Amino acid sequence: AAPAASAAGQAESAAGQAESAAGPSAPAADGLDPSVRQIVLAAERWSAAEAYAAQERLEALRAPAAALFAQADALLLPTAARHPTHAEVAADPLGVNAQLGHFTTFVNLLDCAAVALPGERRADGLPFGVQLIGPALTDRWLLELAAWWNGEPPLPAPGDPLVAVAGAHLRGQPLNHRLLALGGRFARATRTAPRYRAYELAGTPARPGLVRVGDEDADGGGAIEVELWRLPLAGLGGLLTEIAPPLGLGTVELEDGASAIGFLCEPHGVAGRPEFTQLGGWRAWLEGKEAVHG
Repeated sequence: AAPAASAAGQAESAAGQAESAAGPSAPAADGLDPSVRQIVLAAERWSAAEAYAAQERLEALRAPAAALFAQADALLLPTAARHPTHAEVAADPLGVNAQLGHFTTFVNLLDCAAVALPGERRADGLPFGVQLIGPALTDRWLLELAAWWNGEPPLPAPGDPLVAVAGAHLRGQPLNHRLLALGGRFARATRTAPRYRAYELAGTPARPGLVRVGDEDADGGGAIEVELWRLPLAGLGGLLTEIAPPLGLGTVELEDGASAIGFLCEPHGVAGRPEFTQLGGWRAWLEGKEAVHG
């Protein structure tokens, strides 16, 4: 890690020297926070020639840094060297800023990719974080390592389909673990287009059934809360084998005009079943039932 450490050691001077060409004058910096002002105006002590020399030194570090990454999948380093107090920052903003950037400043200077991860708390109870660092354009690889580090499912491929779930597969619901086991990753929460009616189906675990209303009955439908999950194609096939009638997979229209694969119900499956379209979602329906039954 010597090349990276060397780059980090020279980072403040290189950045400061480069800023001298375009840094604000003292009058222009009068409105800045005193600590920020001191950091910015420190660039005035560097000449343009020194800035170019610093850039040359930085370029000389790129080759050994690249050789380092050729021997390792990634670097694992702390995100911050220490936790300074506000008083320490006020007393020495330049010095504290340099200390805090010891493990991070070189990332931008050497055109690296990085992702920060939470670590265990220190013995004194303060938080501690780490970062995975790789060469440029290794963002996805680092995110995959980060997912493994956190014990999360592998990242879905960019082309993996979006699946809309509205009930028992929602986060915190009884069947959500099946999505996780099939490699699913939560994308976002949204709502359907206002063309669906929602019912509680018979059986356990409790599940909803969404039925799309016809265009001639558009006023009879509502927008229902759903979650969108990225699911690998193999996982989508596995999910299909787990679905029992009257549910199936079809195209669900979303409120933004897009569509996703999602759970739909055959109309005969909701005959005589309680409807909760007006509540707008499965969780609201369950909360209402719990309030009624205590």
